[in-house]
Amino acid sequence: MNKFIVRIGVLSLFALLETNAVHAQSQEAEKVGLYITQEMSFLNMTTTQAEQVYQINLQAANAVENLRQNSNVQQIGTSENIEGFTDILKQRNLAVQEILSPVQFQLFKENKIIRAATFRTIVMAKMLDLTQDQLDPVFEINQTVVKNVREDLDIYFSADNNRGKRNAQRRLHKALKKTDKAFDKVLSPQQTTIYHENVDLLRNVLREEYGTQDSF
Repeated sequence: MNKFIVRIGVLSLFALLETNAVHAQSQEAEKVGLYITQEMSFLNMTTTQAEQVYQINLQAANAVENLRQNSNVQQIGTSENIEGFTDILKQRNLAVQEILSPVQFQLFKENKIIRAATFRTIVMAKMLDLTQDQLDPVFEINQTVVKNVREDLDIYFSADNNRGKRNAQRRLHKALKKTDKAFDKVLSPQQTTIYHENVDLLRNVLREEYGTQDSF
C-alpha cells in the first residue's frame, strides 16, 4: 500500500487532498467509496485493483465533502465550487489511470455514461447526505439522465461554433429540468431543497465529467 500511495502522490491526488484533509474517514465516505467502486465492476478489476480504486474513490468522496464544508464556511461561489469539483474528478481519473491496464482505462474513458453518473452520485451523496437506500435510485436516475441527454452532450462538446453550443445547452437545460422531478420522488423535503439550491452546480458537474476525455 505504501508504493500505491507514493505512486498516487506523484500524480498529486494526495497533494490535492492534503490541503482539505479529513484525517478520520467517515462512515459516509466509506459507504460512498465502496458503492462507487462496485459500480465500476464493468472494468473486471483484480482484487488488488479494486482495493486501490476503492481508496481513490474514498479520497475523492472526502475531498468533495471538504470542498462543500469549506464552501459553507467561506461562502465560495458556484464557479469556484465547479472548479473545485472538476479538479477533484480530474485527479481521481489520473489516479485511476495509474491502477488500470491500458485496455481497462480505455474502457473507462469510453464509458462516459457510467463515469458521469458515478461522479455526480459522489457529489450528491456528500451534498445531500444520502442514505444507503437512496444510493441505488439516485445512481439509476443519474445514469438515465446521461443516456437521455448524451446526444446533446456530444453536440455540446463537439460543436465548432457558439451557436451550436448554445442550442445544445438549451436542449440540455430543458431535459435536465425534467430530471429534477425524478429526484423529488426519492429525496426527502430537506434534501430536495438543498438539491434545487445547487442544481446549476450539479448540472455543470455532469457536463464536466462527461466531457473529460484525454484532458486528465
